[in-house]
Amino acid sequence: RDCRRSQRQQVIRTVMVAREPTTERVQLRSLRARREAIRELVLRRSPRLPSLVKKQEEAFRRRVRQQITGDQERKVREYIRLKLEEPPAIRLRDKISFLGGVLGVSAIEFAILVQPRSFAVWYITFILPLLALRLWLYSRLRWHYFLMDFCYLINISCLVQVVAYPQFQPLIVANFAHATGPLAMAIPAWRNSLVFHSLDKITSIFVHALPALLLFCTRWYPPPGLELPGELSVAVVMRMGMLTYWSWQVCYVLLTEVVFRRRLSDPGLMTSIRWLTTPPYTGITRSVHTMLNSVGVMKPGEMFDSECWKTKLIFIAVQSVYTSLSLLPIAYLWSSFYLHLTYLVAIYVICVWNGSNYYIEVFSKAYRKQFEGDAATRAAATLQMMEAPAPRSRSSSNVEGRPARRESAADDDDGAAPSGMEVEVGVEGVDKKDA
Repeated sequence: RDCRRSQRQQVIRTVMVAREPTTERVQLRSLRARREAIRELVLRRSPRLPSLVKKQEEAFRRRVRQQITGDQERKVREYIRLKLEEPPAIRLRDKISFLGGVLGVSAIEFAILVQPRSFAVWYITFILPLLALRLWLYSRLRWHYFLMDFCYLINISCLVQVVAYPQFQPLIVANFAHATGPLAMAIPAWRNSLVFHSLDKITSIFVHALPALLLFCTRWYPPPGLELPGELSVAVVMRMGMLTYWSWQVCYVLLTEVVFRRRLSDPGLMTSIRWLTTPPYTGITRSVHTMLNSVGVMKPGEMFDSECWKTKLIFIAVQSVYTSLSLLPIAYLWSSFYLHLTYLVAIYVICVWNGSNYYIEVFSKAYRKQFEGDAATRAAATLQMMEAPAPRSRSSSNVEGRPARRESAADDDDGAAPSGMEVEVGVEGVDKKDA
């Protein structure tokens, strides 16, 4: 009996020793208790955390607004926008644009005369920043759908040629046809103007003129290793040119009528055809409208409607005729250096003449209006000098469903088309405006 009792006591002592907490166990229990306490604290205070963060963020914003604008309730973005629209900022911007335009034209002249075989590098240096800037500015103006037009496609094709396929002969021939034909001819056809102080007009000139200069240097000063044919047939040029054009046209119609149809139902989004069909008509749009009225395609008093398929098909047909006609002399320009040179010089002389006409007829009358009146009046005067149509709304049409007529500085420009963009589904090369 004593032996059993001693054994039981020994077992009890062993179990009690095993159950005694060690240092590691004590630390583990302490960590678990602390974790549970933190979890309960976070769960208890979590509904208040977003409001505290929001209050601190709002207090920080108020301090920044007070330091920059002098008013805690005034937004910094609105303050900067208004500052940029004030007359001193506009004058400084125009001076910088004038300086950049003059230096850019001088640099291009230097590249053509001294380094024609390296003109591709100069082309990339100029066109990439200009396209990026135009994308940013047009996005702010809600004009970004203009960047789907044909001239931007050709510029992208030229970039692909320079960067990826500098020795690919079919691509070079196709780019030569479009850059020398539709893009270069758009300058006299749509009265692009060499106006140095206008970033929009300078960008439009470079978008239409630089590809032609690039292909001129590629044709007559090819890079080492590139062998080009001495002659091209008119049939080959027309086949390649119209195939590229119709591929773009089909893709464009699919994008505007199917992919982006819901977005383009917003009348505030500007497209080429909406720009061109806003009265009063100028340039080729006015000529086409007059001709269609005379032959009976359009009824007397009927106006173009950018949402109507009749108008869209008319502009597609006019665009096709324009593209095919501008491709006809390409084969002869490919074969003759002096004919090609004379052709480009004549186009750029017309561009300079249009610029002088703009300065004398439009700029001298409209520029000072940008600095008169309040901010809204100055903004309206700026859009008038840019020849931009008034912003559209769903109630901006008259009873017959036609867009209301607008008054514009274009009336003083002898029917000049707007500067900077091309026809959406119609005549390519129409200048549109930048900010």
